[in-house]
Amino acid sequence: MQLFIQIALLCLINTLLPDFIRNYLKVSRFWKKGKTDTQRMQTELDAAREELDNVHSAQHAGEYARKIKTMRAERKVADAETKIKMSKQMETLKQSTIDTVAYYVSKVLFSLIVVIVCARNRNSPVMIFDHSFSLAPLGGLLSFPTGVYNAVSVPVWAFSCNFTFSLLYGLLKK
Repeated sequence: MQLFIQIALLCLINTLLPDFIRNYLKVSRFWKKGKTDTQRMQTELDAAREELDNVHSAQHAGEYARKIKTMRAERKVADAETKIKMSKQMETLKQSTIDTVAYYVSKVLFSLIVVIVCARNRNSPVMIFDHSFSLAPLGGLLSFPTGVYNAVSVPVWAFSCNFTFSLLYGLLKK
């Protein structure tokens, strides 16, 4: 009975934990404070836009000087906007990489734990049915490594739990 519950619980955790970790990482980013780099770049952008407005409203000696100052101010605004855009893209790439790595590491870790539990207990039956209950066509397959008649082995139970929980979770997720 202990293996029955242990394997079912491990398979349930293996199904739910990776998505929970991924969603937790996404939610935890909203709590993050201190975007000093983005604030600094936004301040630079505001200063560049203010300089552009000052150039447009200023009195200049000639049209050429006004045009040069306007082009320089527009270039500063464009550079600041490009820096902000690149910073946001890099942050998004970093976040998606962290999400993907966390998802797969947790999935591999719990799958490895399930495999280790199955390998260590492969000769122990999870359940043994009475002789009145017949597993006739699949009896040998269900009890394969154990050799116990009318038994369900650990690998079969782990496979069925993983399959069932993944199927149910996929249906609930949609």
